[in-house]
Amino acid sequence: MDRSKNFARELPEGYRLIKTVDAGEKRLGILMNMGAAVLSTAVGAAGFFLKFGKNPGSSVTFGGSIWVVEGALLGLLACLIAYLVLHELTHGIVYKILTGEKLTFGLKLTCAYCGVPDIYVTRKTALLSLLAPFTVFSVAFLVPFVLLSGPLSLGFLILFALHFGGCVGDLYDTFLLLFRLKGKLLMRDTGPKQTFYVYDPTDPA
Repeated sequence: MDRSKNFARELPEGYRLIKTVDAGEKRLGILMNMGAAVLSTAVGAAGFFLKFGKNPGSSVTFGGSIWVVEGALLGLLACLIAYLVLHELTHGIVYKILTGEKLTFGLKLTCAYCGVPDIYVTRKTALLSLLAPFTVFSVAFLVPFVLLSGPLSLGFLILFALHFGGCVGDLYDTFLLLFRLKGKLLMRDTGPKQTFYVYDPTDPA
């Protein structure tokens, strides 16, 4: 597999900085977390209405035991922590397959992250890594939500809604790459910050 076509070790001549997205920056981090909350709420409400709207009371009963409810909440929390780790690992696996380069992982107040800080990746490489967790976990949570019933189905709906909202940064970068940033492009991903460079040989710099 020729990985060299998927990235550059140094920024080639003719590329100029066009956009920076830094989720570790306080203002943007707050905006993204607000957007995540809105998306999660909207997706969760829509899913609940579609599946449980006709008879919500009997569809999601936990049997009335406080221990069952607490156990379910603890299980959900454990699943969310595992998901957070697996989400970033999925980014990393795709980056590793496509570039073979050193990865960086971390956690900030505003976000968890995975990056490849020492290289500049192509648009295709960036898109594949950005969309991998969204695709994998959307399927992983939606299928059991649809097939199961009762509290288990509700649990997977909550996971899917939080996952969907939690992908707001990935989806924003994907939107930029697909619709806003045109031309030949490279992206440097340090984890919380993505820096985009476009090829412009006419730029005097």
